[in-house]
Amino acid sequence: MTTKLLNEKRGYLNTANLILLLTLVMVATHLMQVFNYYLPSGQFKTLHLGMALLIIFTSAAGHSRHWLARLAYLGCFGVAALAAGYVFLEYEGLITDRVFGPEPLDVVIGCLLIAVCLVAAWQQWGLTIPLIGVIGLLYGYFGNSLPTQLLYHGGMGLERLVSYASIPNFQGVLGSLTELSAGTIFIFMVFAGLLKATGGIDFIMGFATKLAGNSRGGQAKIAVLASAFMGMISGSTVANIASTGTMTIPTMKRTGFKAPFAGAVEAVASTGGQMTPPVMGLTAFLMVGVTGLAYDQVILAAAIPAGLYYFYLILAVHLQAARDGLVPHRQDETPTLPARQLLARYGHLLIAIGVLVYLLVSRMPPSYAAAYGCLAIIVLELASSLLRQYRNPFKALADAFTRLIDGLREGGFSGATIAVIVAVIGIFVEVLTATGFAQKLSYLMLGIADGSLGVLLLIAAVACLIFGLGLPTSAAYILVALLTAPALIDMGLSLMAAHMFVLYFAIFSALTPPVAVASLIAARIAEAPYFTTAIQAVKIGLPGFFLPFLFVARPELLLLEGSPLDQLMVVAISLVALAALNVAMVGQGFIRTTWPVRLILLVAATLTLVPGLLGTLVGCAAILVVFGYQFTVKDNQPVTRAA
Repeated sequence: MTTKLLNEKRGYLNTANLILLLTLVMVATHLMQVFNYYLPSGQFKTLHLGMALLIIFTSAAGHSRHWLARLAYLGCFGVAALAAGYVFLEYEGLITDRVFGPEPLDVVIGCLLIAVCLVAAWQQWGLTIPLIGVIGLLYGYFGNSLPTQLLYHGGMGLERLVSYASIPNFQGVLGSLTELSAGTIFIFMVFAGLLKATGGIDFIMGFATKLAGNSRGGQAKIAVLASAFMGMISGSTVANIASTGTMTIPTMKRTGFKAPFAGAVEAVASTGGQMTPPVMGLTAFLMVGVTGLAYDQVILAAAIPAGLYYFYLILAVHLQAARDGLVPHRQDETPTLPARQLLARYGHLLIAIGVLVYLLVSRMPPSYAAAYGCLAIIVLELASSLLRQYRNPFKALADAFTRLIDGLREGGFSGATIAVIVAVIGIFVEVLTATGFAQKLSYLMLGIADGSLGVLLLIAAVACLIFGLGLPTSAAYILVALLTAPALIDMGLSLMAAHMFVLYFAIFSALTPPVAVASLIAARIAEAPYFTTAIQAVKIGLPGFFLPFLFVARPELLLLEGSPLDQLMVVAISLVALAALNVAMVGQGFIRTTWPVRLILLVAATLTLVPGLLGTLVGCAAILVVFGYQFTVKDNQPVTRAA
């Protein structure tokens, strides 16, 4: 038994070394491509996807305990290398000689490439992602046998289907989404990996604790702030929960919050990170690629709604803490470094983030900005380590290099898993576009709405929640952008407003049962019942479901209309409305709030969301009257405190 365990450990270490080597090579080739553009687009997409597949199958083989599973993954490794190598070497012939039709060997290689992408997606993300790809392929092949005008199309033969899904058209798994993954998303994942490995999470947690640790419900506010900051750089809701939730959820429970509420707060806060600039769960770059909008336009439009979202979240946990009678906890109960030491230890990371944001806002291409951001972290981490350990420079450099290598490995591996997602989703997107399904669905939604924008928005919201169930943010956005955004644009919404609307509901699908993947992960960490946590998360996040309707009704929130004064007025009105919604949902304002008053606040908040001066004035006046009355009588209310 001991010999067997030693052999398994030795094999795992060999696999880990191979993964590290492949990942470092992948990072190096992508940085070289950003700065030198040494490969044409099709070849580079192939290299990107091929290396991602090799990394994933190497990892899968290393983590498999049964020899048969290891053998299967090694076989997939060989097939992926063969398929990607063939496409890479035959690139010139594929784009010139076979542009009007593939050769038999091209079809075989295309099928193999599709198959290994589906297997890799299943290994990393479960059945949902590959099932979407398979449904797309089946729909493309058997569409001429389906009933109803919406589903029927003329059918696609095997050669044409494979061409649209892989080669020689370089669509599907090698399409524009994979190009975006290779050229932009991967570099940002490397940046995020470096930031985490060099102490980003410790800095975020310490900074959040300094801001909110001593206030009522401080531990829940720490979770909200930490998840907001983490979401700025993280590409995944699940990764956000896993990185911050393991620290915030137990401390929330220790300070008096119930387990389902603690899990729900982390789930809602981490979900919001996917709409927070500058990265927005990678959807900022996807939106740029899909819509053609400038990157700085996207992040500026997203900034105010994200700020409003976290305003009401912080207010919600404060009101819940007040309702439960929780008292502020002393700072020493959540120990962290003093502010000066935090800045001395991690301040260089702020400089690196500042470099990234400055370059992005200056309209430098995102891939260049991320590459320079990576270089900034590397240089600043080495310099910081040398300054802190100037008496032992060799140890300082060795420690810094260890952290940087860890960051490159983690970021590169995360980028590889994202590459597989977008490749498989690319099959679905390409088939639905080629068959005309997306356009027909848009016309159907417009027909059901019958000219009513409100009805169309409700249909689109429900569709986005359904299409996004169980999917990572990037995949969910791609689907809803294809299937629901065109109908909103045809109804007259601006390109930005339509895509921001569908993005928000795709993100919120991580909170809505029956899947509610964010609540599921948070409930496991909190050791709380899943369904109770999911319902609590929907309750806490419910005002957030109003936000997309709010910025459609008030485009000033997306900075699309109005003067700066108009935009400030709309922000102020929105803050009042969201505060009223919070009090109505929690039942706690300056004092405990009864049901009749909660209903008044709910109606008043809804009135402020409707365009028009009269509704806004009546709604705001009612809210301010209720809040003013509560403030004047709050000192006469008995104070309750949790034990």
